[in-house]
Amino acid sequence: MNSKQILADSLEKLLMKKNLDNIQVSEIVAGTSLSRKTFYRHFKDKYDLANWYFAQFYEVTFGCITEGLTWEDALLCYLNICQEKYCVLKNAYASRDINGLRGYDIAATKKTYEKYLMIKGADINTETMRFAIDIAARGGTDMVIEWLLNGMKMEKSKLVCLLKQTLPNDILKYID
Repeated sequence: MNSKQILADSLEKLLMKKNLDNIQVSEIVAGTSLSRKTFYRHFKDKYDLANWYFAQFYEVTFGCITEGLTWEDALLCYLNICQEKYCVLKNAYASRDINGLRGYDIAATKKTYEKYLMIKGADINTETMRFAIDIAARGGTDMVIEWLLNGMKMEKSKLVCLLKQTLPNDILKYID
């Protein structure tokens, strides 16, 4: 196992118990056989590590819309991981830091939409499309975070359906 994954595993254990903002780098390192120096060789801070941790499952779930997985299936895979990692993500998303997971999630979702839409032949450089991508990335991310933080009471399939129905039309016409 590589150093990044070892540090991510330590962070995951800590996030099972407490909010990301309340975790110290020294605690993350203490849960490993690695040094603080090794931590900073790979990550600039705990938020950078949390974002890397998140990216590992984001790319193989919702990120797969750019590789042929349907929008609905990709989002459902992502929601399944969110459900599986509920405690960890709840404590990661509870962070109020500017570098927290929410901002990274929005940026990753925006990049995924841009890549997907370019593959589908959309001009992502128009003002209207840029705005639509921003709305989809911000709105969708915030609704999923709210679903997660409120205990995931809505059925995942219903959430997927509602998120798709409320996508901006400029994006929706490219979703298969």
